Amino acid sequence: MSRGQGFAGELKLAVTCASGLEKTLKSEIKRLGYGEPPADNGTLIVGNCDALAAARLNLNLRTADRVYVVLAEFKAESFDELFDGVSAVRFEDYIPKNGAITVNGKCVKSKLFSISDCQKIVKKAIATRLCKKYGVKTLPESGAAYDVEFSVYKDAARIMLNTSGEGLHKRGYRDMVGIAPIRETLAAGLVLMSDYYKDRAFADPFCGSGTIAIEAAKIALNIAGGAGRSFAFEKWNNFDDKWLKLAKEEAKDRETRNAEVKIFASDIDPKAIKLAKRHAERAGVADKIEFAVSDVAKFKPFGEYGTIVTNPPYGERVYDKEEAEACYKKLFKSLKGADGWSLFLITAAKNFERVFGRKADRERKLFNSNKECRFYYYYGKRPPKGDFSV
Repeated sequence: MSRGQGFAGELKLAVTCASGLEKTLKSEIKRLGYGEPPADNGTLIVGNCDALAAARLNLNLRTADRVYVVLAEFKAESFDELFDGVSAVRFEDYIPKNGAITVNGKCVKSKLFSISDCQKIVKKAIATRLCKKYGVKTLPESGAAYDVEFSVYKDAARIMLNTSGEGLHKRGYRDMVGIAPIRETLAAGLVLMSDYYKDRAFADPFCGSGTIAIEAAKIALNIAGGAGRSFAFEKWNNFDDKWLKLAKEEAKDRETRNAEVKIFASDIDPKAIKLAKRHAERAGVADKIEFAVSDVAKFKPFGEYGTIVTNPPYGERVYDKEEAEACYKKLFKSLKGADGWSLFLITAAKNFERVFGRKADRERKLFNSNKECRFYYYYGKRPPKGDFSV
């Protein structure tokens, strides 16, 4: 049940991510010093945390969707059990009298399966408790937003408070959406799962609006994933702003914006490149990426060693199947003789390996905008030990 003391006390945090990115997210959390949290139904639970941890995770994580404070966990096989469990949570430690409360959630493999009914029950339980605690008949809900999330999985309920606000994929630099975009969190995940290292060359020959190349640049320069955006908890007067200030100072100290990196991004569509340049400028990495309007057939790996991470057309919406397959064949020809280059490619095309002409060294199932995809690993020759030159 609830620990009490609000944000000044010990917190249990829940960090969510897209399916397939759990292992990568776990590694990110470990690098920040918060252990190796277990995955629980698509969510990683991080215990023994505090408000500073919430700020650090929101600011720094590249593959997370949102960061929540876990307020309570209990069995809920009926609406009465759900109401009683929510009513026992010390919401007054987190939500002020004027807090604007929204309730969202999901029910999976449980006796309680109506999401809308559960929403009503949870909201009623929260309102009933807070009205009693604050001595009012109705809550004004005129203040900052507090998004309460519930999850009922196999009759086990988890009540959480969303500290992030909008999904963490919304970095702030992508203000205009191109055709068939890839989320920033997935793009970062693809780069982190590849063998890219800042001293290697990097390329995306199907860059679209530039997301993968931009995320690669931010990783190479140690720019925090959430740098430049705001979070829900910043508007909460009971969440001390000193913690986010400290997290930002730490993240700023880790930046290496003057580092020399070699990143190339191209696309056959001039409008896409124009948009990619705009996004790179807004992300503060425009001077680190070379953009070009070019067909993939003209792509030539530069330097002896390098990494390609890309999201080519699938043959749906953007290109027809034949055009997409022609792109795969062009890419294969472009990489002939580039033994020191690795290729990491995500696609929903079922026949990619056959059309591309080579079986992948590894593959992983991922989801891009709820579409099931495969992420293919083609490893290039490794440079001599200690030599990461491009």
